[in-house]
Amino acid sequence: MRKNSDLVVSYLTLRQMIGWIGLVMPFVVRAGAIGFQRLPTQGSVSAYYYTGMRDIFVSTLVLVGALMICNRTKRIWDNIVSIVAGLAAIGIALFPMDYDNSVGQCPTCVIHWFLGHHYTFVVIFFALCFVMVFFQFPGRTPSDAWKEMRMRNIIYRVCGVVMLLSFIAIGIVQSRHKPESFFWPESIAVFAFGVAWLVKGQTVLKDKPGAPLRSAS
Repeated sequence: MRKNSDLVVSYLTLRQMIGWIGLVMPFVVRAGAIGFQRLPTQGSVSAYYYTGMRDIFVSTLVLVGALMICNRTKRIWDNIVSIVAGLAAIGIALFPMDYDNSVGQCPTCVIHWFLGHHYTFVVIFFALCFVMVFFQFPGRTPSDAWKEMRMRNIIYRVCGVVMLLSFIAIGIVQSRHKPESFFWPESIAVFAFGVAWLVKGQTVLKDKPGAPLRSAS
């Protein structure tokens, strides 16, 4: 039992790490670019690749991707979704957006062929994250679920809706050909993603001592 408890704590910590990174990353790169380079808010979170915050942008995405790949539950399909989403997060970092759609000063020349894959990884990542947050996190709740679990499920649903509305807002902005306005809806979606993972890691609404370990899955 002690071994199982340690394993649960490890996975809760992993999920909390994903949550904290998602929660603060957009605002850290924005604050850093403003503070160190006096740059205005960039057109999207991905545009910070072409600022002095590139290393933070890339390293945090790779870390989130690695943590999501390591995330495990008892359900194989959930694991597959998490692994693919993690690989997509790493792809976002390693295949930067086209410089023509970003704001900043490009420090290097990157083969244009690679740049076209950035948006594919972004779509895959956010689509799978929505599936995880809205469907998988609250999924298969037992009929005798305790209060904390039911409350967590409500938060997952709310975060999923916020993510979906943010995606819709991005689509509206895109239809109006104003890519410079992507940053805030993207940041809100990432923020909701972070909140969901923090709740999944039981940063708040923790199970009561002695509760069955099923809720950690």
